[in-house]
Amino acid sequence: MRVLANSDNDLEGTVSHLFVVVGAQRTGTNLLRETLNTNEEIAMLGEVLSPSPAPAHWDNFCRSLPLRSVLPATFSETESLLDKYFEFVRYRIRNHWEGNKKSQSHAFGVDIKYNQLRSIAPANWNSAYPPFILCYLRSRGATLIHTTRNVIHSAISALIASERNVWHNYNGTAIDRTYHIDAEECLACARGIIQHRDALIESTRDNKVVTCRYERLVDDIGRAGSQEEIPEAPGPLRDIAEALGSSVSFRYDRRLQKAINLRYSSLLSNYEAFVNRINDSEFSPLLSTLE
Repeated sequence: MRVLANSDNDLEGTVSHLFVVVGAQRTGTNLLRETLNTNEEIAMLGEVLSPSPAPAHWDNFCRSLPLRSVLPATFSETESLLDKYFEFVRYRIRNHWEGNKKSQSHAFGVDIKYNQLRSIAPANWNSAYPPFILCYLRSRGATLIHTTRNVIHSAISALIASERNVWHNYNGTAIDRTYHIDAEECLACARGIIQHRDALIESTRDNKVVTCRYERLVDDIGRAGSQEEIPEAPGPLRDIAEALGSSVSFRYDRRLQKAINLRYSSLLSNYEAFVNRINDSEFSPLLSTLE
């Protein structure tokens, strides 16, 4: 079974597009997913390599198969397993989406974080090679959507989200206290993001890649104003729609709110010391974005 990707004809005579969103934690992947899913032609699932009861997540799919099938030893066996998985994802999207809203979707995708890219590979895959899944996606003509963000913002957001245990704000939860953020821990996190980001860019030179910067996505969504419909204009939403062969038709339904809705200068209890340390680092050009 071969996954239907950009070059394959669907059973209904349309073209089916596979896409994968790749990025670090706190780079807007959930906001992007919520927005893309307002387009009836596009369907995206969350972090499918993370634990979840959802049937279309990788671990649950693998549990439904004979043991031999989920321990691929060769390149071709691993390709075949991924083909079956993405066909299953498309089946679940087409037939089990709430309200049957995605039965006619032709672009379907999933979210994979940087640190999950090496989770699936043949037994003999050399760790010096690029992640196997990136090679697989290139061979299937899939589109990669690479989410990026100000790395200091990403690092602060990740550290606070971990402490609060609030990763996605669907309930309008307000922040009612300040947080002490260890500057060295934040710098290490930011450097790790850059290392992963640069490795992905190097490994995907031959892939179809659309970059979605968080700050530009927020600008895209902001054009909706008090309305739901997002007016079409140059930006990542248009770039993604064009890459997936879809209409540029998106809404912001306001279900998802920013997890951090305060300025960092008001949020960090050790803000002055934190800023002084960042100023002594390679990230000093980003200091003005913390006000």
